[in-house]
Amino acid sequence: MAMRYIIRRKNSNDLTDIRREISNLDSQLNKAGDGLKRAVEVSFSPLRSAVYQFSATKVGTNWEWVCPCIELVAENEEGLFTLLEKFNVEKPSHLLE
Repeated sequence: MAMRYIIRRKNSNDLTDIRREISNLDSQLNKAGDGLKRAVEVSFSPLRSAVYQFSATKVGTNWEWVCPCIELVAENEEGLFTLLEKFNVEKPSHLLE
């Protein structure tokens, strides 16, 4: 059974790090608009991936994409810890036993 863990991004408006990971991000998201949401998955192996959750937000008179969270998916605890390390996130205390 896959393990899932959601990490919150500190600056959801800054997509710079995500653009480095997903070179064609703009074409996958298309134009932002009222009520739009997108999920873009990046696979690191057949059993490990990150799903970037995007939503559109209004800034002034324009709509822009933000990414408030990323869902990490791994085959087991060890795989999840590897993904957490990749994203520079501390291991959750409830899994450190």
